[in-house]
Amino acid sequence: MGDDVCWLQLDEFRLLLIKTIEPSIITPYLRQCQVISAEDEEQIFNDPALVIRRRKVGALLDILYRTGVKGYTAFLESLELDYPQLYSRITGKEPNRTFSILIDTAGESGLTQFLMSELSRLQRALQEERRRRQQACSVAKDQEAWSRQQQLRERELRRLTERVQKLREERERLSEELRQLRDHNYSLMADINTLGQDKNHALLANRDLQIEVSALSTCSRDRTHQRGLTLEKKTVPEVQEVQEVQHRREETQEQKKEAEPPKTSHNLLASVFKLRRELHRAEEQRARTQEEKEEVELRCARLKGDAQMYRQRNKQTLRQLEEVIRERDKALASRAEQQEEVRLLLQEKDQHREQLRQLTERSDRLELLLLRAQGEELKLRTRLRRLTCNSHQVTYTHTHTHTHTHTHRHTHTHTHTHTHNICEDDDDEVAAWKRWTIKLNPHDPLCKRHSCCHGNWNHLDTVWCAEIRNLFWFCRSRI
Repeated sequence: MGDDVCWLQLDEFRLLLIKTIEPSIITPYLRQCQVISAEDEEQIFNDPALVIRRRKVGALLDILYRTGVKGYTAFLESLELDYPQLYSRITGKEPNRTFSILIDTAGESGLTQFLMSELSRLQRALQEERRRRQQACSVAKDQEAWSRQQQLRERELRRLTERVQKLREERERLSEELRQLRDHNYSLMADINTLGQDKNHALLANRDLQIEVSALSTCSRDRTHQRGLTLEKKTVPEVQEVQEVQHRREETQEQKKEAEPPKTSHNLLASVFKLRRELHRAEEQRARTQEEKEEVELRCARLKGDAQMYRQRNKQTLRQLEEVIRERDKALASRAEQQEEVRLLLQEKDQHREQLRQLTERSDRLELLLLRAQGEELKLRTRLRRLTCNSHQVTYTHTHTHTHTHTHRHTHTHTHTHTHNICEDDDDEVAAWKRWTIKLNPHDPLCKRHSCCHGNWNHLDTVWCAEIRNLFWFCRSRI
């Protein structure tokens, strides 16, 4: 099979090769097979025009194209070694890893050296991958701890927001109650003014009724007195006239008896008839006077009845007014009692509200302290996790470097220096943790156990977990 035929078959998969291959992976094997030189490798990786990976793969294929069948075979063996699936797709065969070109070129010692270098490279890659994995795990745990801290802060902020909302609602409710109490006070003042006006009207009506009763009593007395005087004036002259008439008649009769001779029977009869007429007139006058007296007595009795009726009405009005006053006093006393009861209930309500507010504030403070304690616990857990990861990494690195002491002296020196620095950092962390723990509780017996745990990393994990648990319970007991 000619050179052109081989590379023409491979050109069909050029795009796939450019898309898949990483030049830094296959170049060591190609160097061992001596199909590319150091200058070619320097050109591929350091040429400013070959910055993109696909351009580097294209340049590598062009360089291998110039080497002919040997380059083609070495390239397929490199694919068989590093990209077995791509090799099977291109050739349709399963990879068997014969390394014919490498054995022909460098012999078995070259193959052994290549395999050792590949093993070292793979071990370094594995170690680097583990390191990146540990770093990624540490970053993920840090992110998780940070997320938990953010959640705790969010919960704390939510609590504070709810507290502010409750205070705003309580302020609005108190403002509404104040407005209602002010309106109720205004209505009570209006009722008091209305009752005062009613009382004044009742007092004025009572005074008017008393004045009317006094006027009626005075009028009744005056009319009774006037009637009595009128009757006396009417009856006394008539009696006096009758007496005077009788007295004159007696005097006339005596004079006639003395001076004149006895009269005849005719004159006597005339005198008798005259006297009878006068007597009849006097009796008629007496009857009229008696009728007038009876009329006056009837009027007086009627006036007395009217006065008694007005007096009874006045007394009834006074009794009703007294009942109204008593009812008003009872209503005022009942309202005062109700107001006193309402005042006591409001005081009790304010006391309960104050107690509820204090309990709520205490609960919020306790929750905030608990959240902060949880945040501190997360920080301590994160620090412990970092120290544990660093300790495991230091142990692994130290063991690995001691295993390859004779083949990698430079690596051993660098790793030992790095281990020493990490141990110093861990010592700083341990000292900081020790100072912080003693500052929290200097009498805690667990604080004294740090000195014996400084060099023992296995015992350090157990002690730190116990101390974190004790610190958590200590914070909760303080809360």
